[in-house]
Parts: sequence; structure tokens; C-alpha cells
Amino acid sequence: MTRTTASGLLTRGFWCERFVYRSVHADRLDSWTAIVTYSPVRAVRLMGVDARTMASGLPSGERQRVLAELGSQGQVGAMAALQRGEPCGLALKCGGAWVEWSASPVLLLTLVDGAPGTPRPCRGGQAAGLGAPLTPADGFP
Repeated sequence: MTRTTASGLLTRGFWCERFVYRSVHADRLDSWTAIVTYSPVRAVRLMGVDARTMASGLPSGERQRVLAELGSQGQVGAMAALQRGEPCGLALKCGGAWVEWSASPVLLLTLVDGAPGTPRPCRGGQAAGLGAPLTPADGFP
């Protein structure tokens, strides 16, 4: 997949989002965050890294359950979907919270001359996902 379209004004990318609800039955969004990347591999890795980061704040048994649900087969299928121009997603119960991640192919308007770039969360040169670990506080989750 090429990054820039024939016009040179549009760049192919991936819009990644995370939605957190207080529970699987909640009808109100508790938090939302988004990031843009130019690689389908990076989009899927960001979702996995973020899920692992959130799980790291959970008690051991719950953490192991969440990590067991993050298999590499799903990552391969998600990357293939993005390469085909289709969205992909992941939904997990993390502690008491319900968390949904999604990645969708998008066209981005290039506003500056040169290679486009976006800030990205990193720790020690490695992708850091979309946010901080999910930790219990004041009864949540």
C-alpha cells in the first residue's frame, strides 16, 4: 500500500481509537482517545500494546485472562483487514471496565511539505499504546 495518493495531497493512514466504558452495560462513555499512524502493522501493535498496558494494572488472575485473549492470530487477521482497506477492532472486559479499540483506513490531508509525521507515545523507543494502565481507583473498575 503506497502512502501518498496520485494527487500528492492525500496520504493513506490509519485512525486508531480507544473507548472505555465503566462496565459492559454502561450506556455512557467514560473516556476516549485517538491516534493516527501510517502503518497497518503499527496500528495493530498500538492496540495490542495498549491492551497489555491496561491489563498490567489489573490483579494477576484478571491480567492473565486479558492477556490470554490477545492472541497473535487475531493480530494477523487485523493487519490483513487493514491492508485490504477494511477496519478492525478489539473489545475486552478489563477489570470491571469494557474497552473497545478500533483502527480504520483513512485518507489524511497533507498540510506540510515533506514526510508527514505525528507525535506518538513511546517509552524507551518502543510503542507505548494509547494510554496508561487501567488501575482500580475509587471503585472503578
